[in-house]
Amino acid sequence: MHGNDQTDSRLEMLRYVSFDSELGCFLLVRSEQGLSSVMFSKELDIDRELSRIRGATRILAVEDRLHLRRVVDDIRSYLAGVSVDFDYELDLSTQTEFSRTVLETVRGIPFGTLRSYKWVAEEIGSPRATRPVGQTLARNPLPIVIPCHRVVNSDGSLGGYSSGGTDMKRRLIEIENGQTGLAFQHSAEEGRRRIRFLLESEGGEGDATA
Repeated sequence: MHGNDQTDSRLEMLRYVSFDSELGCFLLVRSEQGLSSVMFSKELDIDRELSRIRGATRILAVEDRLHLRRVVDDIRSYLAGVSVDFDYELDLSTQTEFSRTVLETVRGIPFGTLRSYKWVAEEIGSPRATRPVGQTLARNPLPIVIPCHRVVNSDGSLGGYSSGGTDMKRRLIEIENGQTGLAFQHSAEEGRRRIRFLLESEGGEGDATA
């Protein structure tokens, strides 16, 4: 009886680390099942985000730079324009089956490659689900690791991006194409042509509406 009480009272642990980068402050969170959250912004409030993740549950959040060191190093390398294989165990347990399928599909899009929302919908066997695909990616809990920034509209417009909006999405795309620092130097029309060219050259065009 006492043994069961001990087991039931064991606190679930979240490991986290934060670090600064040219894109702002990053917060990485790992549950007992795997990497569960990546957040970054210029004005990220670490304590507030950890409180939100913990919610009302009895979860112990512990800063752990050792266990998350590889992820930090990989993201820093990625931001320097290096193709990184983010091949960690991920915790997608809070996602629906549909969302997990979308996220796993997008996780497989190669570095420097763009695909359309329609392409993703077709890949998962639901060609009419373009909008739900977009909604899932808008809630992606692991941006960069699951590269939702590589999914754009077929007309060359970027679509949404929860971690810093379209300017950040363009910045990540340009990092992957060896043009770091040029994200804000193009007109909207020129940027759309460039994105459309990349999309068409890689065979990822579709009739996206998301």
